[in-house]
Amino acid sequence: MKLYNAQSGNTKRVRIFIVEKGIDIPRIEIKLGTDTRAPEFLNINSLGEVPVLELDDGTIITESLAICRYLEAAFPDPPLMGRDATEQGVIEMWSQRIYGQLLITYGFFVRHSLPLFADVVDQVPAFAESQKAAIPGKWEWLEAEMADGRPFIAGEAFSMADIQAMTVLWIADGLDLPIPEHCASLNKWATAVRKRPSWDA
Repeated sequence: MKLYNAQSGNTKRVRIFIVEKGIDIPRIEIKLGTDTRAPEFLNINSLGEVPVLELDDGTIITESLAICRYLEAAFPDPPLMGRDATEQGVIEMWSQRIYGQLLITYGFFVRHSLPLFADVVDQVPAFAESQKAAIPGKWEWLEAEMADGRPFIAGEAFSMADIQAMTVLWIADGLDLPIPEHCASLNKWATAVRKRPSWDA
């Protein structure tokens, strides 16, 4: 296998997942906005997006969540997406909640404000500012959910839901739009996940 990798939230998610699985996948480093739009890469992924996982038989898997699902099935230990139907449902629920409430909000801000995406979307600066303004409230929502004292997003064990949230945390660091200081439970969680080897993936 080989992973087409670049500095993006979606590839960060897959890199964290790989480290948490304890597997080694060679990487092909490419640059966003240049290599991803080159004809040879578009032959691999017509959308010009990363990450891309190429299997040994030449099969191409794009979309970070699809790649993680493949890796979960191919390398089931440790389980990151749940061991039974209940765990799978709860982890997927929290993973989708983090994506829908936090990652999308940061993502809209990025896409509508950074020059890198100027030729990808019709940028609306006012929309970008509205998303930026919404970010603290999204963290406060999650803080209220985490107030029950659980150590990880979906419960007692580290899971894909935490990987989703770590991806948001990495983006938040890069944008200097962090978790609000008064969100004590979330900042405790953030301190803990920053200590995991996968944080530097």
